[in-house]
Amino acid sequence: MFKKALLVLLSCSCLVIQAEAAVLDQEAQVMSLGDAKSNNFSVTFFSIASVANMRPGQSEPKSNRMVDSYDYFSLNYRIDADSKASLRIPVLFNSEGVNQYGDDKPSTVSLNDIHFVYSNYDLGYIGDVDFSGNAKWYLPTSPYSQAAKTIAKFRFEGYFTWQFARYSSIEYVVKPDIYWQSQTAFFNPDGIPQYDDGTYMRDPRSSTKQFALEHYVQANLDIDKYFTFLMKAGFNEDWYHASAAEDLEGDHVTKFRAGIGVEIRPMRGLNFTVQMQNDTTLNSYRGKDIAFFQPENTEYSLMTNAFVF
Repeated sequence: MFKKALLVLLSCSCLVIQAEAAVLDQEAQVMSLGDAKSNNFSVTFFSIASVANMRPGQSEPKSNRMVDSYDYFSLNYRIDADSKASLRIPVLFNSEGVNQYGDDKPSTVSLNDIHFVYSNYDLGYIGDVDFSGNAKWYLPTSPYSQAAKTIAKFRFEGYFTWQFARYSSIEYVVKPDIYWQSQTAFFNPDGIPQYDDGTYMRDPRSSTKQFALEHYVQANLDIDKYFTFLMKAGFNEDWYHASAAEDLEGDHVTKFRAGIGVEIRPMRGLNFTVQMQNDTTLNSYRGKDIAFFQPENTEYSLMTNAFVF
């Protein structure tokens, strides 16, 4: 029962997780245009739009497929040559169309979790490996965080980069999350189909998350000054509270994540990344064995980083 509820929680949060997988050096390329200006204040734009494959048993519609996007403008203040502070106000936009479950849905726009960021692009070197990172503080401003009565989330991001050409590098990325929750479980009926009598087809209760950890290795291989080929592989891990009141057990879910993509840099201060990413849960679900690289676990996305002013 818990695993059924967990599926709901994961589906609500997958787009945000995917968006935060953007590597720091792509943002740094955009910010470098602002560093050339005397003004310490700047505004940048980030967007990731994605389309998920249809779930098993659902046929691909001929047209009008739903597109999900996570977007924000970032208000930045340059503290010194290597660090900055930012305020980001993100929104989730779902276009009108057919989702991965075969349901025709209207377009929606909702506020996501507003967050503050401290970024440092030069925390030092370990031999030839450059160390940089972010620290983020998320406020519970999204409908999902408010339903879960989350107090705050804290994320720390570390990037260990060995660069062997202007745009070519090997990176190890580690991103631990700490959740400050006011409760261990909550009622979460959003997106769950109902029978004619009003009962839910899946358990609408969800355990709240305690910790998360995303860590992976990524190769950025320079093609020319405009294009870089990207490959990454690693793991996404989530730890959940147990709830005695709701009779829900705590759990630790691990997913293997692999992806490929191409970064495009048409001009200074603007880059795009087209990517395909697959997440495979490393435990059985509903009696099914682990199956890698299944279509229903694959997403296609377009990421945009842009310097505004």
